Amino acid sequence: MAFHHHLLSALLLVSSFSFADEPGRYDDGARWAFITDQTSSNVAVVDTFNHKHIDTLSMQVIPTMMEVSDVQDMLLYIDGKTTKVYVYDLVEKKHWSMDVESVPEAIIVAPDGARLAVALKDKIVMIEPLTGRYLETIPNLAQPYSVNFDTGGYNLYITEQNSGRTLIWRVHDAATREIQLGSGGKVSEVTLSPDARLVMVGDLNKNTVTVWDLFMEQEFAKITLEDTPWRPYVSSDSEHMILAAQNGQGLVVNSWSGQTVKTIDFKDQTTEIRTGWLESIGVVATKSGVNVFNLTNDKPTKHFALNAPLGDVVVVADSKTLFATQGNNSALLVLDLRKEAQLPSLETGLKKPHLIAMGLTNTICH
Repeated sequence: MAFHHHLLSALLLVSSFSFADEPGRYDDGARWAFITDQTSSNVAVVDTFNHKHIDTLSMQVIPTMMEVSDVQDMLLYIDGKTTKVYVYDLVEKKHWSMDVESVPEAIIVAPDGARLAVALKDKIVMIEPLTGRYLETIPNLAQPYSVNFDTGGYNLYITEQNSGRTLIWRVHDAATREIQLGSGGKVSEVTLSPDARLVMVGDLNKNTVTVWDLFMEQEFAKITLEDTPWRPYVSSDSEHMILAAQNGQGLVVNSWSGQTVKTIDFKDQTTEIRTGWLESIGVVATKSGVNVFNLTNDKPTKHFALNAPLGDVVVVADSKTLFATQGNNSALLVLDLRKEAQLPSLETGLKKPHLIAMGLTNTICH
């Protein structure tokens, strides 16, 4: 009996390990990257640990925006044409969709992975894709507007980008308050610091970046740039803000003091900002290439030239590696941010790779 008991235990242990490594179970948001195609509904699955294309999934439509729910293991996407939010269960391999009033313009996953904010023309609808429930509606919004959950998922920030009027909507009881970001004219999309202390925005008319202190409920800093500001970025440890103007001027600013700690000239038009490698590295992409630099020391910036226009960019959760799509190129650009080195490109099997969706990353600004 003891032999049979140990044999059964061993078989169960082997079974559990096999199940964890079963092909097609993409339930680790920090590992898998999902790459959409501009020409088909196919989505390539890339293993960012081993740098391999391992699978191709077929969606119901061609995604124009895709998000990953880490907690509930779903791909959530829209197509910019139909009045639906589409869902794919990564574990059960099931498709379904939820109807909304008009064509969604954006979707934003809450940090708990269960709630999805769907931006429509003049309102936001909250839904629960897993349960199929329709929740609250936030009406009377003016396009264009940007939408951001804070890191804890306690508040939703909705900024009308033609005026900087920002509605702070509290998730648990729908209480609201307003703040004014910028000088009353056009602003960039909003960036929130992960510690929920600061909200920052580029004032497009004044060539400044306005930083608002949410704890003190007042403006914290106003930083002047030489040209139109790009959307500000902040490191995942909330310690540094990375700012860039369209003419290639770059600044690293200490988030606690508001003081500039580094100035860089990228000598080209800015297109993306990221951070990586334990938040010591900054990444600013321009039309001609990707610039990788230390946030605080004087080590020279390393420039990686591009052979094709840069598309979507992610830095994976361990902050070591950057992946990016490139125009008219079926392979991904791959950079090792620790070693500041370009790695072999990663073939996706797609004709025109477009968007990269991952969970638990600094894919987008916080």
